[in-house]
Amino acid sequence: MTLIVVVFGLAVGSFLNVCIDRLPRGQSIVRPRSHCPACNTTLAARDLVPVLSYVLLRGSCRYCSAPIPKRVLLVEVGTGLLFLLLWSLYGPSLYFLLAALAASVLVAVLVIGFEHRVGLGRGHGSPETKRKGIRDGVRR
Repeated sequence: MTLIVVVFGLAVGSFLNVCIDRLPRGQSIVRPRSHCPACNTTLAARDLVPVLSYVLLRGSCRYCSAPIPKRVLLVEVGTGLLFLLLWSLYGPSLYFLLAALAASVLVAVLVIGFEHRVGLGRGHGSPETKRKGIRDGVRR
């Protein structure tokens, strides 16, 4: 059962990568199908197997050899390990499902925030926000 939980975590991590890539751009997480951002080629199912595809393709696109961000691998592996940790803490229970859901949302929010330099403290925010003179949500 533990292996199933880890594989499920890897699959969720793969989906989180789609969310991390598309949500900040205002794109749908459903359509279009997964594609290489460099060459725009639609990816085949064999290119979308969590972790395994990244390793077999040596971190690059099968079609144009553009590099795949290391973040993709880290999010997939991290989510799989996180699900394993939560399973070891809660076992087969509603608590596990709720914790896994909360952890997944947290992973996506944290990675999006890190990649887009969004934060709550002083000195954080996008360069555009700083150019406009907005700090702590208030225009200066």
